[in-house]
Amino acid sequence: MTIDAPAKTAGGFLPESTPAAGRGARAFSAARGIAQRWKGRIFLALTDQGLGSAGNFLLTILCVIWLPLDGFGRYVLVMSVSLLIEVGQASLILDSMPAVVARYGQRNRRRLEIACLWVVLIYSALTSAVVLLSAGVFSLWAPEFALPLLCLAISNPFQRLYVFLRRLCYIRDRQQAAAIASVANCTCLLGGVVGLHYSGLLSVAALLLLWGFANGVAALVICCAGVMYPGRTKTTHVAWLARQLWRSGRWLVGAAVGFWACNWGILPLVAATAGIEAAGIVRALQTLVTPIIQLNAALNLAILPRIADKVVAVGQKYARSFAIYSTAVFTAMVVVYAAVVLGESKTILALLYRKQEIAASSYLLWPLGIAMIAEAAPQGSSIALLAMNRTRVFFFSRALGVAILLGGAAVLGPTKGAEGILWANAVSHAVGAALLMAAAFRIREEPQSVARRRPAIVIR
Repeated sequence: MTIDAPAKTAGGFLPESTPAAGRGARAFSAARGIAQRWKGRIFLALTDQGLGSAGNFLLTILCVIWLPLDGFGRYVLVMSVSLLIEVGQASLILDSMPAVVARYGQRNRRRLEIACLWVVLIYSALTSAVVLLSAGVFSLWAPEFALPLLCLAISNPFQRLYVFLRRLCYIRDRQQAAAIASVANCTCLLGGVVGLHYSGLLSVAALLLLWGFANGVAALVICCAGVMYPGRTKTTHVAWLARQLWRSGRWLVGAAVGFWACNWGILPLVAATAGIEAAGIVRALQTLVTPIIQLNAALNLAILPRIADKVVAVGQKYARSFAIYSTAVFTAMVVVYAAVVLGESKTILALLYRKQEIAASSYLLWPLGIAMIAEAAPQGSSIALLAMNRTRVFFFSRALGVAILLGGAAVLGPTKGAEGILWANAVSHAVGAALLMAAAFRIREEPQSVARRRPAIVIR
């Protein structure tokens, strides 16, 4: 056994009784190295997500100002269907993909990417077919929703393709391509809505077609950047990947539906309880509290693939440490943002939307703000669990949250209206967050003997 020589300083040797100073210096050096490696990725991820959030934020404000509240309410209800399809895509395909690539992708990355593209295309076709069928049903029951749903079915494949390619940019560490695509997407959305308004063509159907066009342009930008070249694949590759994604994603499907119910599903509940205009007001208020959630989502996109790689290389203890420390960071950012928004809510709403009905509903921001904090707190825990492919807890946390939401809405909705539904939603978020953090904080180190026995797998 060898003994390290004591470290020299300007005045000689450090005394042997100060090992803490050496550990502190090493920790600082490691932190600085991590910051140097991540600053480019984080900056580009924030640029990408910031542009996406800014585009959605400004588009929502313009739609609130230029559309009547009932028209805006119809728009957000149809968009909630699109977001349900998106969270299904995320749970079945995108959230499970980084762990699959980390484990099998060293020698199979090209095959995995092409196979995943085909899985996304199949999912797009199936979901568009379901939306078309629902448009036929609504033409008999609520005809004002039939044409918007038809337009959503047309736009849906372009939306699904862009979401997939954007996530692929992060898996391949090509955040710059995602940022450029966000520029194109944001420009098309904002330029398009302004053009529609001043030409007198702005409508719910036109907005939905605009979404498809903007997402299609952004997807083309990513392909032109060389992130992915579409190609042929074997049916066996697609089937193998579909099985791998289903094994982990089947638990995330229920969690995704729960996520949608607790974030977007409240809009149909509010519309059924208080009317379509009330749903539009709640969506306008949601827009005010979502930018910080989008920031956390940007960090999630940038960090998850790298954490998955690190867990495979180092072990599960790394995932637990990351969950604990990142929880404090994510939560602190959201608490500061919520304090600013809630403190000046009436002024901000009056300046943004210029509609008295929305400014008078500022009290609804309190349950929305609490739900936002509860949604952000377990972000680090979610990343750690997804990096380890532990997805069952997501299902149970969301299932419990949905049960609380529906129970609370049934009790409070008839008497308190939209406010009662939003408070039930806040409680459901808090309970789900607690379950996720508890699961991540209890992660234990995997025995090294098990990790060494993992074979290298090649897809043939």
